[in-house]
Amino acid sequence: MPREHTIDPSVIHHHWDNRLEPALVIQPGDTVHYDLLMAGDGQVAEDGMAETTVFDWDLLYNLSGPVFVEGAEPSDTLSIEILALETGEWGWTSVLPGFGLLPDDFHEPHLHISNLRGGGRVPFADGISIPRAPFLGTMGTHPDDPVEANPFPPHKGGGNIDNRHLVAGTTLLLPVWLPGALFSCGDPHAAQGDGEVCVSAIECPMRGSLRFDVIKRSIAAPSFRSPGPLSVETAGRGYHSTMGIAPDLMEGARMAVRAMIEWLGHEHGLEAVDAYVLCSLAGDLKVHEVVDAGVWNVGFAMPLEVFER
Repeated sequence: MPREHTIDPSVIHHHWDNRLEPALVIQPGDTVHYDLLMAGDGQVAEDGMAETTVFDWDLLYNLSGPVFVEGAEPSDTLSIEILALETGEWGWTSVLPGFGLLPDDFHEPHLHISNLRGGGRVPFADGISIPRAPFLGTMGTHPDDPVEANPFPPHKGGGNIDNRHLVAGTTLLLPVWLPGALFSCGDPHAAQGDGEVCVSAIECPMRGSLRFDVIKRSIAAPSFRSPGPLSVETAGRGYHSTMGIAPDLMEGARMAVRAMIEWLGHEHGLEAVDAYVLCSLAGDLKVHEVVDAGVWNVGFAMPLEVFER
């Protein structure tokens, strides 16, 4: 009979390492309740400033696990049903020199603090708020190779996939590479746009519940099943979108985001760095076209519902 477990929140790891002892052993069908630390816990303060915030990259990510699922074997699929996610009281977003989509445009550090104590929307600036849509930026099964891995890039077992669509009600499917699957998760986000262009979302603490199952077949890549729409959520108000047309997808993405930053400044009075952060939290990169003679069209959409007037 399926059981419920509460994983010890003090048992964390900061890198992928498939030699770690399991923090919890469960059966297929069991539910695990989490109390997750934000990325940068103890490094970022709610009243902090960019100039005085120092990140320790070796300890930045706080991953809970690994969870050992009995019966999971290599070539199986681990199913993770996301039952519930609840944000903590505050979160942070940063622009870091040398990181993100536009490192050549933003040379100074910037820190934006979000108050998450309200209702469904997160205040951003005067007349601008962002729909709260919590998800876990990192969910993964430990890969068999390499034995140790940095926590930042995603890997063949998932990892730091930063997929904003993995909200409550969604089921994530991950390939199993080692006995027990060795699932870990963390990096909670209160909101993020597709692309996470300034390198961070609303990083926050989170409580969550996940239900695990094992499917006796293999999948070629991590996948997910969502009950929601795939397109940009607009709440009936539509969206404004820019396009970057270039012979390189990354350059097209940069062009589209730069055009959106310019539009946000002209139309809504945002400073460039604040517009960049808003793009990371609420805007969505889309590849509109890839087949036309080596020139790609990358779009960047901003839902107009973020503007209150």
